[in-house]
Amino acid sequence: MYFCVNFIGSDMNIRKRVSIFLLLLCPISFLFGQETRKSRPTVGVVLSGGGAKGFAHIGALKVLEEAGIPIDYIAGTSMGAIVGGLYAIGYDAHTIDSLVKKQNWRLLLSDDVNRENLPFSLKENQEGYILSLPYELKIKERKGKVYLPPGMISGQNIYSLFQDLTIGYQDTLDFNHLPIPFACVAADSRSGKEFVFREGILSEAMRASMAIPGVFSPVEKDSMLLIDGGIINNFPVDVVREMGADIVIGVIFPPDKRNGEKNRGTVLEVIDQIDLFLIGQEKRKRNIADTDILITPDLHPYNTMDFENSAIDSILQRGEQAAREKWEDLMALKKKLAISESVDLREKIENPYITIDSLEIRDIRFEGLERIEEADLKKRLDLKKNKITRKDLETFTSRIFASGLFTKVFYRLEGESPFDLIFTVQEKDFRTLDLGIRFDTNDMAAILAHTPLRVNASGGSRLDATIRLSRNPYFILNYSIDNGLFYKGGISGKMSRNDVKIYDRGESLYNLDFLRSSLNFNFSEFYLRNMKLHVGAEIDHFYFMTRLRVNADGESVNFTLKNKMYVNYSFNGVYDNLNSRNFPASGHYFSFKYALHTDNFYQMNGNAPLNILDMRFLKPIRLSDKLFVTPELSVRTIFNANDSIPLLYENLAGGQYNGHYVPQQIALPGTRGMELLKNTVGVAQANVRYHFTQTRGIYANLNFTLHHDELLKLLEGQSFFGGSIGYFYNSIIGPIAFELGYSGLSRVLVPFISVGYYF
Repeated sequence: MYFCVNFIGSDMNIRKRVSIFLLLLCPISFLFGQETRKSRPTVGVVLSGGGAKGFAHIGALKVLEEAGIPIDYIAGTSMGAIVGGLYAIGYDAHTIDSLVKKQNWRLLLSDDVNRENLPFSLKENQEGYILSLPYELKIKERKGKVYLPPGMISGQNIYSLFQDLTIGYQDTLDFNHLPIPFACVAADSRSGKEFVFREGILSEAMRASMAIPGVFSPVEKDSMLLIDGGIINNFPVDVVREMGADIVIGVIFPPDKRNGEKNRGTVLEVIDQIDLFLIGQEKRKRNIADTDILITPDLHPYNTMDFENSAIDSILQRGEQAAREKWEDLMALKKKLAISESVDLREKIENPYITIDSLEIRDIRFEGLERIEEADLKKRLDLKKNKITRKDLETFTSRIFASGLFTKVFYRLEGESPFDLIFTVQEKDFRTLDLGIRFDTNDMAAILAHTPLRVNASGGSRLDATIRLSRNPYFILNYSIDNGLFYKGGISGKMSRNDVKIYDRGESLYNLDFLRSSLNFNFSEFYLRNMKLHVGAEIDHFYFMTRLRVNADGESVNFTLKNKMYVNYSFNGVYDNLNSRNFPASGHYFSFKYALHTDNFYQMNGNAPLNILDMRFLKPIRLSDKLFVTPELSVRTIFNANDSIPLLYENLAGGQYNGHYVPQQIALPGTRGMELLKNTVGVAQANVRYHFTQTRGIYANLNFTLHHDELLKLLEGQSFFGGSIGYFYNSIIGPIAFELGYSGLSRVLVPFISVGYYF
């Protein structure tokens, strides 16, 4: 009645008094809410680290939700920190389940870039290097030093995912103010002490907690160098107790002795046992003893690196199964909390950013730029009416990182919508040595090394050096001018030594050992999305050190091959939007090249220039989630052909890879080596690939070849079939393949083994 009497009056007075009333009411409501929570014992959930085994946490959380257990606090380490952090801001177990299943974990746990986000000039060289080492070189002092990187993986992709999932919570926060109070554990490698994140940037805390030493680069924060908290406190029950939890439900993975024996002496053993380091053993035992309801999924035979979809499904189910085995304990807990079995006291967390797609942007800034102009980067961000989708933001971040100018590119959204979009970048120190390794039965062992010698980021120019050490080594020095998004020019030189065997129906015809020196002038190279057009010229010189011909009787005789220089002109184009170079599952590839070859700038041996047209098309087709077929058509034809065609410009077909020994080489799996064919060659091929898992499978290569001296009579020409079958494993150092082939051209069984990316 008191309030009713005082509300009578002017509208102004009414509004004032209602406002005062509401302000007074808020603290009362807050205290009432606190009292409701304090009127019962509080529940904390602890999620341990364990890499891929941590997906079991999601299954356990599903059961807790089904049981109606309220969660007042949540703490975790490593993968437990990731699942716990997302749960704390409103992702329920079913949403997290969907998230983890749709991710490309192989990409996330690397610094690779989706091929569609690469600049066109880098698409052909995306794979090959497995390690990048910073170095210091002082020429005057004649000193140099190569450093080991802080981790094999910088964490660009996984951190970008965390940023996307934590939109709305990207400012510096007190984690007690999250919808569910949260904490996670990291370890400071400089002091050897535990560091508990109770405030800060949520995505950074999650990333630091999972920084496995030697695998992921550590996170620098203040004076600390933070690594995976599992070394010190992999099951932080003590942390959630300090937060205020009266009752603790924990999920932890007991040591798997069977996996330990299987993985003995490997990196998997080290990662699997990271929480058993002496420094964290006693705390682990105390925390297990201090847990009220302990959920321990049996995850054999899975280990910390089983990130394949089939393994994830099983791990989730094992986590759910282990939690259901504690159902009676959970119901007893509800009774202790004075909650009816049919009542669910869990507070519904509303996080609108989980489902929002389009973000409204007020301002864009870049932090960390020194040599690169901010305006150049802003041009690449396509904002429509100051809005951007989350997918476009992810793509833009990836493309900036893929430019090769930065070692990290992260963003954050400050304030409320419309947001300030701030990118934090670290410009690349171009004093790096990029290394690749490979083995195959043809070239044996090979090492690839690359380093930029000089970079002028603002001027768009760079000088690079690349060397391959193998049975067929080469050295490349390339100077390029990249003037914006659509144009590139430059000059490059290449010197290679080639030990080449050319066969005739499987029998050795020529043994050649020669030096090839070429100087390429890139007059203009235009890019438009996935298309490239190129006009250039080349000076090509061959120096033969060994020229051995084997006659029909099997006797070796010397024959004449001139050491000669040629001047060539070319116009070529490529359309390429394949999602992968080695295992494409989508996209198209089409290329053409028209070249004129001369020995005096305008003629070949006193006649018209040699005209050569080369075309190739392939299209991967997905037949199911595990079965793919990639048909391919290619043709190479020589016009104005005569008896004076230089041997190394003739049609050479065979081997595993296009252009491996000579630029015009047409690969024909199943052949013993390169065969000399007639002036026009047409090849129809198909690769059929079946995946047992994301990384393992079998394949078959089939090919049909026609060749004739005249293009219009190709269908009347000689023909032969060939192919190979094999097994592949896509490892951390690149594809590993074992295959056996046969061709009607070579007429012998040909085994082939390769380890590592092709280069």
